[in-house]
This record gives sequence, C-alpha cells and structure tokens, in this order.
Amino acid sequence: MIITTTTAKSGRINIFADGEYKFTVPASVWFSLSYSQEDEISEEELSGLKIRGDSSCAFENALRYLSNRAHSKKELEMKLKRKYCNEAVEYALDKCGELGLIDDEAFARLFAEELSERKKYAPKRIVSELVSRGINREIAENAVNMLDKDVKNSIIDIIGKMCLSANPTEKEKNRVIRRLLNMGYSLSEIRKYIDYGD
Repeated sequence: MIITTTTAKSGRINIFADGEYKFTVPASVWFSLSYSQEDEISEEELSGLKIRGDSSCAFENALRYLSNRAHSKKELEMKLKRKYCNEAVEYALDKCGELGLIDDEAFARLFAEELSERKKYAPKRIVSELVSRGINREIAENAVNMLDKDVKNSIIDIIGKMCLSANPTEKEKNRVIRRLLNMGYSLSEIRKYIDYGD
C-alpha cells in the first residue's frame, strides 16, 4: 500500500492508504515517525500507526478528564474505552500512573469527604459510591473510616433542613425516612432521631 496524508482542520494528519482515507493521527505522532508521502506501508505498519495515534489521543483525553476532576483508575478506564482500543487505553493509564495523576487511595479520601460534607451521605452509602467507581472495597472502607462522621448530628441536620412541621404527620415522617434511607442511614438510626427534640 502507498501512504499519503493531508492536514485536517484540527492540525492533525489524515492518513490515506492507496488513496483511501483510513484514520487521523496527531501531527506529533506522524512527524515522530520516518514515513514520507508515497512511502510503501504494510497492513501491520498501518495498524501500528493507528494504535500510536489512538494512544496519543487517549492520553490527551485522559488529561482532559483529570483536569476537570480526580478520577479513579477504573472510572478513567471506562470513559476511555468508549472511544479507544484496549492498547491505547492501557498506554494512557500507564502514562498517567507514571506521572502520578492516578491515585485510587487519594481519590477515595477526597471523594468520601465530598460525599460526607456536601451530600451528607452515611458511611454505608459512601462506600457503595466509591465501589461503583471502581475503588477496591478495602480502600473505600479505609477512606470512610478516616472521616470524622457524626451520624446523629448528620441525621438531625438533614431532618431540620427538610422543614418538618411542628407536629409532623406520618406522611411527612415517611418522606424523611425514605430520603435518609436513600442516603445510606439505617432505619434504626433514623427512628432513633426522627422525633429528636419533640
């Protein structure tokens, strides 16, 4: 096959083989290789060029995701796999790991703190949220154990913010109970404080 190129609007390089468009790679990838216009290229070499291009793009996207907020390794992997092959995703994750940009333990601590402070979730719900983002259960539980979580005050605070009437009806109480259960608090904990101050 004969390889030719054109420059895309993005500044990237469009790759053609025997006049047929195949894919686009970052300019940095193309110029780092020894190919020239009209060079002969094999299927294997063309495939390798695509993987190099995809790997570079996957890494760029990983950096973009991480610049918005911290991610667990699994969470980042799942996002990248929507667009890129396994080899490209593995390259991006390895490079982010080498640069110290992925740290599941640090992510777990920060995210646990955010869920506790901002959303007032119970420890059980926080562990569940961390595990759903690919954090190992032991790491998730350690992160939650590091929180200074006062369950009683959290429940009382949430109940207070739900603006119950002075003499709440069973319907009002049930609405609060459902919300607190959804936040991960146990029914026994909730029942202990639902009438707090009455």
